[in-house]
Amino acid sequence: MEDGLAGWQRFAACRGEDSVYFFAPGYFEKRGEKLAREAVAKRICATCPVRQTCLDHALRTREGHGVWGGLNETERRAILKERAREAS
Repeated sequence: MEDGLAGWQRFAACRGEDSVYFFAPGYFEKRGEKLAREAVAKRICATCPVRQTCLDHALRTREGHGVWGGLNETERRAILKERAREAS
C-alpha cells in the first residue's frame, strides 16, 4: 500500500477530517469536552460506509484509544468484555 492505509481506510468518512475529534488531546479533558468531541466523531462515523469494518478492526487489534467505528475505548472494552463472558 503506497500510502500505508488498509483498503477499507481509503473509504472512511473520517479520512481528511481533523483527528482532534477522534482522539483525546494531550492534556486533561473535562467530561463535557470529551462528550462534545466524541459526539462530533460519532456523527462522522454514523455516515461512514466502512463503519463496521473499522469497528471490527479496532476490536480485533484491541485499539486502546480514540473513536473507531462509532465507539470510544470504553464502549469497545464493554463489547470485548461481553464477548469474553459469553465465550466462557
